[in-house]
This record gives sequence, structure tokens and C-alpha cells, in this order.
Amino acid sequence: MRKKTLLVCGAALAALTLTACNSGSTPTTGASGASTTTEAKPTKSGFDSLKALSDAVTEKSDGAKSAHVTFKGEAGGQKLAGEGDFNFAGEKTAMQMTMGTPEGEITIRFLDNVIYVKMPQPLQPGKAWLKVDLADKSNPMAKAMGGSLDSMKNTDPRQTLKQLAEAGEIKSVEEVELDGKSTTHYKILVDTSKLKGSGLGMDEQSIAAMEKAGIKEMPMEVWIDEDNLPVRFVTEIPGASGMGGKVQADYSDWGKGVTVEAPPAAEIAEMPGS
Repeated sequence: MRKKTLLVCGAALAALTLTACNSGSTPTTGASGASTTTEAKPTKSGFDSLKALSDAVTEKSDGAKSAHVTFKGEAGGQKLAGEGDFNFAGEKTAMQMTMGTPEGEITIRFLDNVIYVKMPQPLQPGKAWLKVDLADKSNPMAKAMGGSLDSMKNTDPRQTLKQLAEAGEIKSVEEVELDGKSTTHYKILVDTSKLKGSGLGMDEQSIAAMEKAGIKEMPMEVWIDEDNLPVRFVTEIPGASGMGGKVQADYSDWGKGVTVEAPPAAEIAEMPGS
């Protein structure tokens, strides 16, 4: 049962952490040198509305449909860290990533609507991987992970910006240097009441739970480079009793190309009992 719980949590954390609508650690901005902050005013390379920012990022990065992602954070009192590669291609979205847990490292692959998870300890001798077909609604594990599907398809930060255009507002714009590169840093405030459907990778239940908990606003930050490509997202989910958190996700190697393959069939274990 403990392995099964860890499996579900690992897949869910992997999905949610990389949607840029996550929860986890205190980020370091990496900013250096002089910077000028304005209140939602256009700057030399900045935009004063999320719609304009989203349109510019989409137009410039249309040919860059893959990226490397690293993340760190803390959610619900648990520290998170990991990295992976993503193909952002709608229904053909695919990803592979590793993340640390208190029990050890979890490796996750997602392609063709199937999640493959490699646990710290094999579920069966010689079979390190577990396969969960999210289309199989009769499978209790698939049902438990079902909410991760939309999250994984929303890992593209460009789609996140499009969703924010309807629910968020730019509060400040700042020109900063991040890891030695010039970037524009946007601070955004999201109105949770304006999130719809699977907004930012969260299902309707998650959004309703936030509203029930009295979480009306959610701060986010994004850094955009000179090519209008997102290089960092930071999301904070307010929460009492340690249930909230922050997550920082850094994007690099845009458009480099990513190949994700299913594990060998001989290494895939049978589904554990419910």
C-alpha cells in the first residue's frame, strides 16, 4: 500500500510541479545589477498586459516545441526537486523526468496517454517500471492519476500564459539579469475565481477546493528572455498549516528536440492490487 501511495503521489507531483501552477520552495531570482520596476507599464522590452505578452511569446516560440525543465520547491511541507525534458505538442505531449522523494528517486515517462513510473524499489523482481494507461477508467490506479493528465498537457508555459490572460493581471515589470542573461521579470496576480475548467493544469475539484479554502488570489512570476521565451516560472499557493508552498521551474534548451520512449515490455510490472 505504501508503494502504491508513493506511486500516485510521485506522478501527481511530477505533473503539477511542472505546470507552472505548482507549490514549492523559496526561489532565488538570480538578479544582479541595476533594475527599474514599474507598475504594469510597458518597458523597452516588456508588455503591460498578459494578452500582449502571451501573443508575443506564442508568435516568437511557435517553432520551439520542446524544452529542458528543472524545478525545486516545497509543497504541503514536502521538499521537491527534479528535472526532465518535455515535448509540447498538444495531444502528443510527452515528457521524461526524475524527481527526488524521501524514499529515493522516482523516474517518470509520459507518452501516448500512458504514465510509466520507475520506483526507488522494484515492485516486482526484475521489473522496475509500472505502466498506468490513463484511458482505462476501470483501473483504480488510472482513476487516481486521472487528474494528472490535463496537468501534463498543460506543462507548456506558453499555454499557461494564455490561461493567465483571462485570470491574471500584471502588477509590475522589471528588467533584470538572470543567470547572466537579460530578461524581463513580470509579477502577476491570478484571480482564482476566474480560473475555469482545467485552468493552469488544475481540475475543477482543485479550483473549487482553493475557493472553499478562501484562496482568492495566487501570485506568480515569470521571466522572459530577449527571444520572448519563458526561462523561469515561480508560483506560490497560499495555504494554512503548511499546505501551501512555492515552486520554481526553470526552462532551457528550447527547440532542441526531445525523444521519449516507453520502457522495454519485459521491465514493466503488473498493476498492484487496489
